[in-house]
Amino acid sequence: MASLKRIAADLGVSYTLVSKVLNDRLGTTGVSAKMRAAIINKARELEYTPNRLAVALKAGRRGAVGIFLHHFGSPGSEISEQLLRGLAEGLAQSGYRMWLRFFNTDDEFIAACDEQLKREVDGLIVAGVTHETLLSRLRKIEKTLPVVSVFCGASEKARNALPNVGSDYEEQGYLATRHLLDKGCRAVATFSVVESRHEGYLRAMKERGLEVSASLIVQSPRFTVEDGGTALEELVARNVPFDGIVCHSDAQAVGAINELVRRGYKVPQAVKVVGIDNSPLAEACIVPITSVTSGMAQSGLKAVELLLKKIGGDKVETTVTHSEVVERESTRP
Repeated sequence: MASLKRIAADLGVSYTLVSKVLNDRLGTTGVSAKMRAAIINKARELEYTPNRLAVALKAGRRGAVGIFLHHFGSPGSEISEQLLRGLAEGLAQSGYRMWLRFFNTDDEFIAACDEQLKREVDGLIVAGVTHETLLSRLRKIEKTLPVVSVFCGASEKARNALPNVGSDYEEQGYLATRHLLDKGCRAVATFSVVESRHEGYLRAMKERGLEVSASLIVQSPRFTVEDGGTALEELVARNVPFDGIVCHSDAQAVGAINELVRRGYKVPQAVKVVGIDNSPLAEACIVPITSVTSGMAQSGLKAVELLLKKIGGDKVETTVTHSEVVERESTRP
């Protein structure tokens, strides 16, 4: 990365002059229009990028961002970890330090988000499980400290309360179902946990002109391996034909595949299976699972981008990150 010293050396001028020109802080310092243009052009040529942390510190900021995370995701999914990696990468790129706290209850958040913290950070990112009961408090905090949320499956109320970055759950269900239809499946079952993902399933089926039979929809209470196995047992007990299954997590898909294999079904020859999250479980399954990415790492990066814009005084809006299908053996011919 180019530095101010490199630009100064190339042009044969002082480091101080280059700094003043590029930071628009010439004051009474005299410089010709030609030299000023030369410094700016050289900075562009060398792709010089200002140190955002240094700029922040000069503006009287602390150079730190508070991260509050309520862990989410089924065991083995690592989607909380994916989010943290995105947050860490975004802050590292900008030079900001991370002030990290975990919480499960409103009281734990309130105890950690005290006046001392507000004096130590330039903004907050609140992430993970949605806490609608905290929204009014977060709005109050936002009057003096920029706040961005990364609530998963956030309700309309949560999305409107704060600038929120989240995955498009409807898109995830749609992509998983469309992939199975593209592979030739016509009797696609689903183990439904999240309503918006189920809506994506319905949209994909409708686009192909396929009638959705209620017997192919199994309501599942959670995302775990055990829930996937139990849902598969219920589906088989209904004695209806099926050639594909949309699971709402990779853990569910592992449970479903384990039970399919135990019952003598061949995956993917007889039944194709898609999960969601693209977690390590997808690679570790006895039949590696085709999965839709969670978008959590991208959400972390985007949340940092929005928060830094807010810190700089810009207005930002709620946004979503998009997912894609990662194909593996569970749907390959």
